[in-house]
Amino acid sequence: MRKNIFIKLIACVGLMLVFGVSQAQSPRKIIQFSGLIVSGDSAYGTPGVYIFVPKEGRGTMSNAIGYFSMAVLTGDSVVIKSVGYKEKNFIVPYTLEDKVSVIIEILEDTLYMPIIEITPWPTERLFKEAFIALQLPEKEYTNMHNNLNEQVLKRMMYNMGADGHANSRYYLQQQTLSTENQYFSPTLSLTNPFAWKNFIDGVKRGDLKKTYPNQVIPDDE
Repeated sequence: MRKNIFIKLIACVGLMLVFGVSQAQSPRKIIQFSGLIVSGDSAYGTPGVYIFVPKEGRGTMSNAIGYFSMAVLTGDSVVIKSVGYKEKNFIVPYTLEDKVSVIIEILEDTLYMPIIEITPWPTERLFKEAFIALQLPEKEYTNMHNNLNEQVLKRMMYNMGADGHANSRYYLQQQTLSTENQYFSPTLSLTNPFAWKNFIDGVKRGDLKKTYPNQVIPDDE
């Protein structure tokens, strides 16, 4: 009995010595813990991030430029948390200084939600029944058939005017041709449909009569 009590006493004394040595080697003290919270490739800090010690019930929040400062104990486990970012833990290191400054990077937490389809039918069976029972108006079907008629589409294609790309390309071609022929006498291009159109329009306007005032051109009866 006395032997067991002696062994327990020695064990208790050993534990007390080990605990005292560990405390002497790494005493916990109050320091000023400050730093900057950053995220991604941004050159500025991240505002509104919570920095707190859960066991002690104290904490702070990063300001508009991502900076924070608070009093902690060495060895504290600090939690860095914000909406839209992954939670991060930081252990305050043991140091002989009275302050610790760090830069902590947090990563974005992307949450992919499942696809939700909203339909007017609560079940797939009711949707199938409504789809099968659907009757399209005959008038609308006739109009659709007429609009997709091949002859109608061809007539629309031939009567369609030039779009912006075609007009721009024609203008650039004419500008380039004018620059190339600025030192040559003007010629009439027989294969240019636009030149023929301008010629016909000029005849209709009577430009030939204005060009030759001495020539008598009989009027059409």
